[in-house]
This record gives sequence, C-alpha cells and structure tokens, in this order.
Amino acid sequence: MTRRLVLFDVDGTLIERGDPAHVEAIDRGIHAVFPAAAHVSILHLDMDGKLDRQLVRGVLAAAGIDPAVPPSTLAAIFETGAELYRAAWGGRSGDHDLLPGIRPLLDRVAADPRFALGVLTGGIRPIVEIKFRRLGLADFFPIGAFGDDDVEERPDLLPLAIQRAEAHYGAPFPPNRVVIVGDTPHDVRCAHVGGAAALAVATGRYTEDALREAGADVVLPDLTDTDHVVDALLTLTGE
Repeated sequence: MTRRLVLFDVDGTLIERGDPAHVEAIDRGIHAVFPAAAHVSILHLDMDGKLDRQLVRGVLAAAGIDPAVPPSTLAAIFETGAELYRAAWGGRSGDHDLLPGIRPLLDRVAADPRFALGVLTGGIRPIVEIKFRRLGLADFFPIGAFGDDDVEERPDLLPLAIQRAEAHYGAPFPPNRVVIVGDTPHDVRCAHVGGAAALAVATGRYTEDALREAGADVVLPDLTDTDHVVDALLTLTGE
C-alpha cells in the first residue's frame, strides 16, 4: 500500500489567520539586526503567500538595504524573532484559535495507515513549533518545510517536504500521492508546480469561488466534515 502524504499549511488552514505576535517578532528581529530598517514593517508589504525569509528581504529592500544578506544574518534575525515570540506567548496553552474541525480531522488522519502527515508553511520552524506545542499539535507533524529553509519561493518547499517525509516515514511519496491543504491560491500553485494535488479551504481571506478560480482540485468551506475531507484526500490521490 502506497501511503499518501498530506501537507498542511498552518495560518488560515489549521489555526485562525492573523497572528500579530508572529509579525511583530519577525519585525523586531529584523530591526535588532538592522536598526536602519526600523521605519519599515512587514505590515507594509504584500505578505500573501510569502515565506518569512522573503518578508525579511522585502523589509530590507524597502529600507534601502541590500536584501542579499548571508545565511548567518538571516539565522540571527530568526533566532531573535523566535525568542521574542516565545516570550510573547509566555507558556500559555489552549486550543482557542484552532479552526473548527481540525482536531478531530487530525486524530482521524493520523490514525489511518493510508496517510502520512507534514506541514508546508511560510512561517519559520521555531515559531511554528511554538504554535504547535501551545495548541497540542506537535505530535501530528513529525516533518515539514518552513519559511526559514534555504529556498527562494513557496513552490520550492514541496520537494523539500517530500524528501523529509520519505526519510522519516521510510516510504516513497510520488507527487500524485501528495496533497497540499491550504487556504490561498499560493498553496494551490505550490501543489500544482510540483505535480501534487491541492485541497483548498475557505477559512482564510479567500472565498470558495476565488480558490476555484485559482485551480484548486477540491474546494471546501472548512474542514469540519471529517468524512468528506478524508474522502476527498483519497480521491485526489487515486483511490
């Protein structure tokens, strides 16, 4: 039996879209390393679909600073940002900002041997890990591809996620057995560029019609109907 790899976006898909603490943490990390950029915020940019590393470069460019910074500088920005985000949450826990249906869906899919789970997100790994620990999601997602990985755009994350999944699960995941679940046209494009399927959910800023126009293979209003979602995942991957 060939397992299916299901890669979830995070903000707007698993949890409520909009996390001011995340944006502020990355902003402050940038400004700590580059004080001359303090007058520019990520909020001044088009954030949609961008990796956190792209947003860092966008802020620097808008501030008149060469965005081609070395990996060590990006690492310093992200390390500072992660520490600030961790401090902002102060160890609080709870599932108040999980989107409806997420926990029962993950319980179901994680227990089904036909599936393997991972994340594909523009957020940096340490901040995503804090979110997952706070919300009790960490055990569902042993692998992922993140916004601080050494790639240029979101579609570049897909082959990286597949590579990590194959190493972790010890199974091959051809693209026709991979589904990206996300809430934006950028998630749809990421899937299709890499030969995977896209299950789009209108729990973010985009309507169902907009997601259909973007070419999503399946569009759902939300992820509350667990049976329907599981059936869609199986259909998209050839069962």
